[in-house]
Formats: sequence, structure tokens, C-alpha cells
Amino acid sequence: MIVIVCGLPGTGKTFFASALASRLNARLISSDVVRTNLKRRGKYDEDNKNAVYAAMLLILAEALQDHDSVVLDATFYKSAIRDLFTAKARQYGEPFYFIQLLASGKTIKERMKQKRRDSEADFDVYLKIKAAFEPLTERHLDLNSEEEQLQAMLSQALSFIRQTYHEIR
Repeated sequence: MIVIVCGLPGTGKTFFASALASRLNARLISSDVVRTNLKRRGKYDEDNKNAVYAAMLLILAEALQDHDSVVLDATFYKSAIRDLFTAKARQYGEPFYFIQLLASGKTIKERMKQKRRDSEADFDVYLKIKAAFEPLTERHLDLNSEEEQLQAMLSQALSFIRQTYHEIR
């Protein structure tokens, strides 16, 4: 199983994805961690973003070869990027689920004033990605991280996964 947690910077993706991966006993693959490991922190041009997603795809393939469930944590701001990951899921015959985290610009601006462990995205990065973000056309669950508590969001996500799984089988 692959769960793709996506959305703009500062929406709480990493916090949520980490908790969901723990709940699902799944491997977490985070774009922020991959970016750090590739020594590409602070580099958000297209080539560097593509390198991070390419590395995430390789890690995903390794996890799927090991028959691990995976939670992916990144903006997935372009449909072409999302398509690469859904193609990989189909290649391995794995079900995949999209969960998009949302929050208001005001909340995101406040969150970005605080130091975060792996993410270095600031409000300018948020604005750039927001301008380039292509809306999800894939079936997905929207979760608003400023309106919902973590446990409620996890419950909604697990229900969405169960319901979607039964509908696609």
C-alpha cells in the first residue's frame, strides 16, 4: 500500500505523515529528509526538485520490493510527478491513496516562523509552490490541519483508505 500525503508547505504534511506511517507500520519517505541526504537543502529549482522526487521513486521501489507499505511526504505539486508515483504503484500492483493537507495562508505564515526539524521552506517557498501547484484530479481525501486534531485526521485517513480499498477491489 502507498499513501501519498501531499499539499503546500506548512500544512502539516510531515507531522501527519509521520503519525500515519507509525499507525500503519509503514515506511516513511519524506522529501525533506531526501533533500537533506542529497545535500540539496535550500535548492528548490526544477532540477533539484526533480532530483529529490527521482530519489524518492528509487526508495519507493526498494520498499515495494521488500513488500513494505509506504507513506510518502512531499508537496507533489505537479500532476506529472504524481503520475510517476502512481505508475510505480501500478507496476508493483499496489493500491495507492492520496491525502491532501490544507491550511490557510495565515496559519501557514505563522507555522513557518517556527523552526521545523527537517523542512527549511519559508513563506516565499510556500508562495512559489502555491503558484505552481496543480490541483489534484485523483481521488483523494482533504484534511484541514487547522480545523482537525491529529487523532481525528488519522481516523478519517484510515476510514478513507479502508473505504477506497474495498471500492477498488
